[in-house]
Amino acid sequence: MTRVLEDLTGLPPTYLRAAPDFHTQPLDGTIAADVAVVGGGYTGLSTALHLRHASLSVAVLEARIVGWGGSGRAFGQVVPYVKHDHEHVLRTFGAEYGERLIDGLGSGPDLVFDLIARYAMFCEAQKTGLIFAAHTLAAARDLEGKARFLQARGVRAEMLDAAGTERATGSRYYKTILVEPRGGTLNPLAYARGLARAAASEGALIFEGSRATAIRRHGNGWLVETASGQVQAKCVVLATDAYKDDLWPGLRQTIIPLRGYQIVSEPLSDNLARTILPGGHPLTDTRRLFSGIRKRMDGRLHVSIDGPAFGINGHPSVIKATQRVRDVFPHIGELKWQEEVSGWVGMTVDQYPHVHRLDDGVFAAVGLSGRGIAFGTLLGREVTKRILGKPEHEMMLPLTPLRRIAVRPMARPLVGALLNWYRLRDRADLARGYIGARPA
Repeated sequence: MTRVLEDLTGLPPTYLRAAPDFHTQPLDGTIAADVAVVGGGYTGLSTALHLRHASLSVAVLEARIVGWGGSGRAFGQVVPYVKHDHEHVLRTFGAEYGERLIDGLGSGPDLVFDLIARYAMFCEAQKTGLIFAAHTLAAARDLEGKARFLQARGVRAEMLDAAGTERATGSRYYKTILVEPRGGTLNPLAYARGLARAAASEGALIFEGSRATAIRRHGNGWLVETASGQVQAKCVVLATDAYKDDLWPGLRQTIIPLRGYQIVSEPLSDNLARTILPGGHPLTDTRRLFSGIRKRMDGRLHVSIDGPAFGINGHPSVIKATQRVRDVFPHIGELKWQEEVSGWVGMTVDQYPHVHRLDDGVFAAVGLSGRGIAFGTLLGREVTKRILGKPEHEMMLPLTPLRRIAVRPMARPLVGALLNWYRLRDRADLARGYIGARPA
């Protein structure tokens, strides 16, 4: 099985084969732009595109190649949520911002799929909706509450019984599921490259192989330096999330980078593929850790998987993930895994993305917390509104001050203990037998 890690082979081969090429040259010399964007992932590229829609000139600086970081290694689900439920959002942000955030997130998949259609991006986009499956009775009640909340807001969410669940999933493993119609899936690397091509077609300048090495004041604006050039800009946007370095003092200390893992199978036979997730929905259940299963357009199974939270040389639990797939789809037979994908996920303490104004004309968007495809695209539009000086009532997120995580030096043991606790709780839930599963 091919291992795909940052310091080894780069980006996932199955993503690369399906992603149209996009390549640019490094920055060479001095250029001027209204805005310099650091980072060629979803947030940075969406920012560039929306800035061009507003007729501002923009230069994007990417240290490696477009989509090389988390945006090229995402699981591929386009979701209209953050990690928390609507009640948590409203408690955290208050009624005004909370409602805006819920509405904004709900529109995220539409923004993504509308951009894909507008710019004819080839990225295996499927707006099939999402399946959330209950792994316990308590989780089933939570999903029923979510369905009622969504239905009250005009979303055609639907709870299915055991028979409907079997038809939708191709499995008798779960007793009830929530079908959420707004989301879908795509090839994440191809979408990142599609955003880059869209921004370039609108006049954005994108420079790969151009790591930003310094930011300093320059007259009434800023100078962003690379090894072979510099950008003079009125504003700067830092959009590197978990892959950030010490370009801006203290910014890296506001997030905790965690490793995310996935495995990809060899293509299933056509007959077998038709029996697994027949509607093309991705499936995630309500356990606490790593339960995503989706079927790619080329017939491969793509599974999120538990693994070491820190370091790039750890091995994820392939045996555990294989058993999970066989539990859900016992007729699947022998599974041959072709590819292991790994990358960093930027987590904040509250597991919400943050937008910071670091100085006059300098913004940062960080902490996508595993919700990068739709939320990163939304953040590009959000940061553009900040740069344009739009009124606060148009904003989805409030600006938050830069606060270093006080316990960050202890992050590894604390996060490791929390993940182990989640694993134990998931195992205990499964052992109770609500869905007929063996302990994981």
